[in-house]
Amino acid sequence: MINIPVLLDYLCDGKFHSGEDLATQMGVSRTAIWKQIKRINEKFPIVIKSIPGKGYKVNKPITFVNRDEILQNLTSQCNSVLKGIDILLECASTNQFLLDRIENNKLESYLVLAESQTHGRGRRGREWVSPFASNIYMSLLWTLKISIAEMSGLSLVVAISVAKAIQSFGINNVMLKWPNDIYVDNKKLSGVLLELRGEANSPCNAVIGIGVNVNMPKLIGDRIDQQWSDMESILKKNINRNHVIAQILNELIPRLEKFNEYGFSEFMDEWNSFDLLAEQKIKIEGNMNLSEGIAHGVDKQGALLVEHNDKIQSLYSGEVSVRAV
Repeated sequence: MINIPVLLDYLCDGKFHSGEDLATQMGVSRTAIWKQIKRINEKFPIVIKSIPGKGYKVNKPITFVNRDEILQNLTSQCNSVLKGIDILLECASTNQFLLDRIENNKLESYLVLAESQTHGRGRRGREWVSPFASNIYMSLLWTLKISIAEMSGLSLVVAISVAKAIQSFGINNVMLKWPNDIYVDNKKLSGVLLELRGEANSPCNAVIGIGVNVNMPKLIGDRIDQQWSDMESILKKNINRNHVIAQILNELIPRLEKFNEYGFSEFMDEWNSFDLLAEQKIKIEGNMNLSEGIAHGVDKQGALLVEHNDKIQSLYSGEVSVRAV
């Protein structure tokens, strides 16, 4: 059986590789290589040319998600904590991939990455557009000793971590729209989907889904129903997704460990430094008692504080969607 990601790793440099060399590397026949390349061309938006006497060549170089390169760019602390990485060419949803395995496998600190998602999910049932080998689609399974009832603020901590990682690549004006969307110049660059499994008053598993636009093809991006941006458009240069993934983990894992001990209150100053909605008039969807107000930051649990008719109310991330007016 040919491992397609490994085969693509051999080809992704854009140079010619003979069928014989590829067969030797993969430990299979040249016919098997030919069949698999034919399948790749049919299933994925990759053009692999075949020229007699020269071999196979990818139409243009592609940097695929690569386990070794991610691990090489992790801090020693994160390397020691992360227990496993799965890299998929395609899946319905990286979050769902992990959720389906929690019940039957004792996974811990486990990362799943995909080159594409057929049913990528955002908050409140929205689609997360996931073109092949363009952006980052990742989910981290993390076990917390605190209960689901104490998990308020976790999605905000994840968003802070992603914002800090993006910032480290030289992108300024990174802001966070409560509870966990990452914006640059009022265009969405990244989002978080948090899904929890466990009992109300016992330790629980968090599946932390993160999507980052790195190099969004414009034709596909036109399907997105809001303003968006990507890292390469902002920086005007190619970005290695493996380095971004590693930096997200370097920022996220220490914060998850800190959150496990102290909750969200330790992160309020960081959140305030990124708060896109601070002191703005906002519209609120999904709350029968409150449709608008003035945003006044967050409380120690990560709830959004909204002023309406001279009263302050707390909104929780699972309940509502908000936008600036």
